[in-house]
Amino acid sequence: MKSSGDGWVRICASDLPPGGIVGVTIGSEDMVVWRSMAGTPCVIEARCPHQWSHLAGEGVVVGEELVCLTHLWRFTTGGEGWKENVNGRRDRKGDLVVTDCIEEDGSIWVRIVG
Repeated sequence: MKSSGDGWVRICASDLPPGGIVGVTIGSEDMVVWRSMAGTPCVIEARCPHQWSHLAGEGVVVGEELVCLTHLWRFTTGGEGWKENVNGRRDRKGDLVVTDCIEEDGSIWVRIVG
């Protein structure tokens, strides 16, 4: 079982459905927790690097990616950023920092390294 004594911090319940997104604050950092359509949980920086849109309010999950609705930048569960053009071409863009997480005891946890 995880506890704050060993560096693990509970950030939300694990009942986040596939496609769900929730904003959280870890220390002084704004983050989003999202679940891919395949069920993979991900904890990632909250702001799109393009124009700083907050992904908890301006994001949507499409398959295995979190898409910023402001200008349609897409981010993988690994944080890699892409822009998909109308013709389907994908151009590499700015990445987001991903915080490793685990799902245990009905919660999603991150480990804070001091």
